[in-house]
Amino acid sequence: MPRALILGLGGGFGSAVAGALHARGWELSALVRDASRLPPGLPAARLFAGDARRRDDLQRAAEGAEVLVHAANPAKYRWRGVALPMLENAAAVAESERLTVLFPGNVYVFDPADGPVFDESSPQRPITEKGRLRLAMEARLAQAAERGARVILLRMGDFIGRHAAGSWLQYLIRRVPRGIRLTLPGTSELPHTWAYLPDAAACAAALLEVRGELPAWYSLHYRGHRASFAEIATALHTASGLEVIPHPMAWWPLRLAAPFSPLMRGVIEMRYLWQREVNLDDGRLRSIVGDRCPRTPLDEVMREMLQGPVPAD
Repeated sequence: MPRALILGLGGGFGSAVAGALHARGWELSALVRDASRLPPGLPAARLFAGDARRRDDLQRAAEGAEVLVHAANPAKYRWRGVALPMLENAAAVAESERLTVLFPGNVYVFDPADGPVFDESSPQRPITEKGRLRLAMEARLAQAAERGARVILLRMGDFIGRHAAGSWLQYLIRRVPRGIRLTLPGTSELPHTWAYLPDAAACAAALLEVRGELPAWYSLHYRGHRASFAEIATALHTASGLEVIPHPMAWWPLRLAAPFSPLMRGVIEMRYLWQREVNLDDGRLRSIVGDRCPRTPLDEVMREMLQGPVPAD
């Protein structure tokens, strides 16, 4: 029975992949700093107390594992000085233990001017500091694949779903007396790329099951949903029967807070993704896993999201 070590078990992608692997009979372990802060309902896993920023902790937790799922992210956009050292430890342990690393990539490495549709051969020319950092992280993983590890990079859009902690869409949907208010960070008709967590996790699990058939370094794109806010509003209405009221987002409070908040600076830095299209072509992924990579209809995705706690004004 294969075993996977999960970094970021308490997060949206980490917990979703853990659930998908558990359903397929995998054994799970996780490195956690504080087990008492993990959300309820996670799949059974052997928990190791420690910090991914300490290599010895990571090495101990990785013993007996075949796969390392790197789903840990620095909190509140505090990426500088944290993300690369954390990844360095994971890459080094993967090299020494000959592990397969599953890494969730994103679209930050692309310049929208080269699009709007990107496949695995598209140029990577990030236009933000965070995009350049992500590119450096991918380069380090490619280096690990040359040193004995295997790497599957699954590139996705913004996560959505009831358990997508910290996702943009959760902050943009609010219940109001008239129905549902949908805040628009950009124009209502611009397509945006979204990754529904259960579907993305199923794709990731399917890839891990055929990992031995893939090259040591393999980047794949997950198309997910290309949906504008107008389409999301329609799906919300279909799912709920309630009126959906579009509401333009006010950016000026974020600019005022930016000098004092890494989170607000990060949000503003990535604003271009609400102004330009960056879509992913997943032909390569479909050729490998086919119908094992589901795409839940958008109406059902919105229905599932509304079943969770939706804040009210």
